[in-house]
Amino acid sequence: MLSNRWHEAKAWLKHFVQAKGPHGVHSPFVYHLITRVLRNKEKSPIYSAIERERKRLRKSNASIEVQDFGAGSRHQNGSRREVGEIARTALQPAKHAHALSLLARHSNATSILELGTSLGITTAHLQAALPNATVHTIEGSASIAAIASEVWSNVSLHTIRHTTGSFDTVLDDVLARMKSVDFVIIDGDHRGEACLRYINRILPHTHEHSVIVVDDIYWSPSMTEAWHACVNDSRFTLTLDFFDFGVLYQTRGRVKEHFQLRRL
Repeated sequence: MLSNRWHEAKAWLKHFVQAKGPHGVHSPFVYHLITRVLRNKEKSPIYSAIERERKRLRKSNASIEVQDFGAGSRHQNGSRREVGEIARTALQPAKHAHALSLLARHSNATSILELGTSLGITTAHLQAALPNATVHTIEGSASIAAIASEVWSNVSLHTIRHTTGSFDTVLDDVLARMKSVDFVIIDGDHRGEACLRYINRILPHTHEHSVIVVDDIYWSPSMTEAWHACVNDSRFTLTLDFFDFGVLYQTRGRVKEHFQLRRL
């Protein structure tokens, strides 16, 4: 794990030097995305209620038995973990969860797939920002999934479609239930080879306007290798590197471009 932290630190220094702000990119689409979409301060009516749930979870002293099918946790060893520590270290920061909901809304998503529910905060923001969309989310650990369901109930979100199980086991069944996949977040398995495997299984269910977000692209050398493979993949015509996560677009007819952008 120490080697992963060292890798992430070196990657951050390189990104800090190379990343551009909105005025440093020569793409009207990307400029608009940064200045008009991701900097939009408008929040859903229940944004504050969702964030109160985050605060509640961060203060929790409860411990649960966690089944982890991915690369594990950097902060807690073993299968017994504290809910408060999970909330403090594993959840998307509020500004990132908000940004992802804005990206989903910008893509006009009506069918969303999330790999890695965690405690359900980002899922809630997605559903709140797009109340008419269908959000399918997969969580490997039943104990964590139960807490996420409680969060959604507390903020009166009752339509999220939740599946528990390893991604490799249940992903195809979830995809079969979705007519199409408009927006994807992969944030539950920090093994690069697994990330590429999931992307390849999801892509046949997407269309040219679908958007794929890969979280923690510098979490480990294998995740960074997977991200670079996506950047060089001809199926993706526009790739955006925000350091904390990467965004993949596959619009046909676009000249292939890649941008390293300042952190949100």
